[in-house]
Amino acid sequence: MIELRDLIKTAKNEPTTANIEAMWKAVYLLGAWYFAPGKKAPGATTPMVMQEEDGAWLLAFTNFRQLSKFEREHDLLLPDGNLNMLVLDPLKSTRLVQEHAAHIMGVVFNPQSDETFRAPVDALVAYARHFGLDV
Repeated sequence: MIELRDLIKTAKNEPTTANIEAMWKAVYLLGAWYFAPGKKAPGATTPMVMQEEDGAWLLAFTNFRQLSKFEREHDLLLPDGNLNMLVLDPLKSTRLVQEHAAHIMGVVFNPQSDETFRAPVDALVAYARHFGLDV
């Protein structure tokens, strides 16, 4: 079975429609998307955003390993040393993005890693619908 990281690499190196669709299909088949909360406080539920040249982007992670690495590198662990996270399935994640669409450009997945990719809000919603999610 092919790993998501391999699909990401292939889509980046050979951005054909088939490769991009295969990557996004795998993203939408994940059991969860992981978000780092914007506040370093237990129970925080507003996801972190990153300011890029073209606007604000919501940060999401495709697996626990990516989230853990990011939080450790950016000193985002809770005072007790635990990870601070919001975990949602792809449907709820896409709806969360839609709720914040007026304030963000889209989502950056796995920021500052070899597995980084992103999608504007409209594209993310289109992918969700393409894969049968009711958003």
